[in-house]
Amino acid sequence: MNPMQISLPSGKAEFNFQEAATLLGMTSEELEALVALHLVNDEDDGPGNLARMRFRPADLILLNLMQSTAAAKLNAP
Repeated sequence: MNPMQISLPSGKAEFNFQEAATLLGMTSEELEALVALHLVNDEDDGPGNLARMRFRPADLILLNLMQSTAAAKLNAP
């Protein structure tokens, strides 16, 4: 498994949902599914709040790793 390398703009402390999806090379729907699978615990944190979510660089690194792990499982024999 080789996580995709992401290039983060320097000096930026947080990213909105669409920026995060773009930096991860995902559509917003793919990021929504990844967040729902790994991060959202209940209805209060549900999809209605995704537009308000903010991601720090460390969040993007972890999401990238989760994305790579999921892709590796799909491609496994």
